[in-house]
Amino acid sequence: FDERSFSELFYSTCLRGFESMAPEAADRLRCAIPLLQGPGGLFFGRAGQEDLYYTFFGVLLALVSHSKIRRNDCRRRIASIDWTSLDLVHRCVLLRTENMLKLILLPEFLRSFGFLSRGRKPNEAKLERLRSLDALPDSQYPQQDKNSPYSRFLVDTLFDDFGQKPVATDFDDYRLPDGLYANLKTHSAYGVNATAAALFLLPRERRDKTVEALSALQESDGSFKASAAAREGDLLSTATAMFALRRYEKSPPVSIKPYLRNCFRDTGLFAATPDDPLGDLEYTVYGLLAMGTLDRP
Repeated sequence: FDERSFSELFYSTCLRGFESMAPEAADRLRCAIPLLQGPGGLFFGRAGQEDLYYTFFGVLLALVSHSKIRRNDCRRRIASIDWTSLDLVHRCVLLRTENMLKLILLPEFLRSFGFLSRGRKPNEAKLERLRSLDALPDSQYPQQDKNSPYSRFLVDTLFDDFGQKPVATDFDDYRLPDGLYANLKTHSAYGVNATAAALFLLPRERRDKTVEALSALQESDGSFKASAAAREGDLLSTATAMFALRRYEKSPPVSIKPYLRNCFRDTGLFAATPDDPLGDLEYTVYGLLAMGTLDRP
């Protein structure tokens, strides 16, 4: 992997995106975040209920924006969650959120050092939780497949964050002739998120074709669609594609700035698509991530 852990790279890109916002937009976002933390300590999802998944995005936004949240309430609520009841995605979210809640206490100039947990061996309890990820059955993984590119991306980047060597995985059954990747084994339809995930795990000699093929998927409005069958581009696919391409210093031909402006809402949040009237925490992180991949003037 990169000399920096995945989490540090993700955080620093979102921070770069936040710092490039207009002051008024940044203030609106900073004020919106505490309002989306529920009385129990977790953050509200799109359905208006407290949700562990959305809490990851809320805490990350608080971290990059210096928004004041009830950190202790959040920490206590997360500590009360039954680990054994969680699927793979939510276990990864919980571990990453716990780390970010610690980083909030650090001054900004020390946070990058805080991400370098790879230099410190995790305690035995943390190691046991990491080991439990690969022990989960396929049914607890995305696409019910623990070897798919996105599944391995979730696990392997988390292992790397904690300085643990991930299990070597062969993605050949998911690779298409043009270098793109599918979510399902021996499936003929590419997935942008599967391809972006694979780019963080592929050996160097297999990346170039995939980078070029992913860049070529950009739509005329600057967005990326989740798959060829999708009706339109969306901010998640656009952000993940741009993040993966930026890592390999590839700039697609169309500027994404107009698309990002069309997804921004007066609340300070980003929406999933230009037609979506409501912003939420998850897509706001994708908005910042996409902004963070842009060259500054």
